[in-house]
Amino acid sequence: MFDIATYFITIVTQLRQAVAAYAAAQARPVQVVWLGDRAFVPITPPERLPRLPDASWTLLWHRLGRLASRFQTLVDRWRANALPARVPARRPPAAQAARSDRGSQPRLPGTLGWVHHRIPDSGSPSGRLHELLTQPDTQALVLAAPQAGRLLRPLCRALGVPLPAWLALPARPRPARCPVVPPCTLSPPGAPPGPPPTPGPPPTPDRPIPANILAAARAWRKRGF
Repeated sequence: MFDIATYFITIVTQLRQAVAAYAAAQARPVQVVWLGDRAFVPITPPERLPRLPDASWTLLWHRLGRLASRFQTLVDRWRANALPARVPARRPPAAQAARSDRGSQPRLPGTLGWVHHRIPDSGSPSGRLHELLTQPDTQALVLAAPQAGRLLRPLCRALGVPLPAWLALPARPRPARCPVVPPCTLSPPGAPPGPPPTPGPPPTPDRPIPANILAAARAWRKRGF
């Protein structure tokens, strides 16, 4: 029998081991080799992604531990038919204050596959998580307890695992655009058209036309042009 709780804990355990090994290698001091009176250091390939501080990996390691514990508790309640009643999600003021106090803690990236792209040993947990999402019990758990989706989606995003349709959140509706106001007209809509504007007097030149130009214009007019 496929136990989704045990399988999920195995995934998280492997990922925590990979995170701990990567953080230890990142914090390890550079070894210096002396040959005679000259010192040499190993050449490390440049990192494609920005390097995260050690506190970020420590935070991730602890969050993965809490994630496994919460998932196990949720599965146990689901199997015992003791899931809490669904209530509208409302954050109490104490929780909001505690959330605002976390501003000093490091924030983990939110890009797709940010753990998988940095830690090569995360390939095995990524494949196991993809297999977990194909199990019917996992889908049944998420449909019965939507809070299970809130535990699985961040892990899938960190490892770059695509979400199935039953786990993905619906697209947020776009805000309505402001209606385009037509330009203001002189007459209200539906009113009969008014009389056409009467032509005014021809414009007067700023200065008088020279006599030679007037004589040439009269001569061309007599010729029929």
